[in-house]
Amino acid sequence: MAIPPPGDLTQYRVTFFFGPEPVDHRPDHLRCVFNVKKRSWKGGVQVGVDLAQVHLDQARDHIGFASWLEDLLRDVEQEEREAATQRANDLFIQSLCTCALNLSLHAGLEQENQIIEASAFATELECLVREAPTEVTDRIRLELDLAEPSDLA
Repeated sequence: MAIPPPGDLTQYRVTFFFGPEPVDHRPDHLRCVFNVKKRSWKGGVQVGVDLAQVHLDQARDHIGFASWLEDLLRDVEQEEREAATQRANDLFIQSLCTCALNLSLHAGLEQENQIIEASAFATELECLVREAPTEVTDRIRLELDLAEPSDLA
């Protein structure tokens, strides 16, 4: 399955609202919530994006997230490393949810508060993680304001 080409996402203004948080009655899912406003809409909507723990674990394994993060934090002071690691773990989930939201925006989003189920773009997210892992990791690195390990040499 091919990753959809970048569309005109400039017609949307997306703001991260909160998350990741556990989903009620689904202990194996996490949710991030975004505010989404399209230029042609009179108001914005809240969009929750669910992520199954199994998909999260697969993405971590495929990207090699633990070793990538260890390399990224190699020069961070030990006392700051624990907080940065926790922040990076949350950012990883937020980044995957952002990718799923972007896939939903490409597909067309209705102007209503909604939840994007974990299964909705699972195949596309798996493809994205395999073909373009930096789509996920660059958001984390930039948010933590750290250089890519290869940039440090």
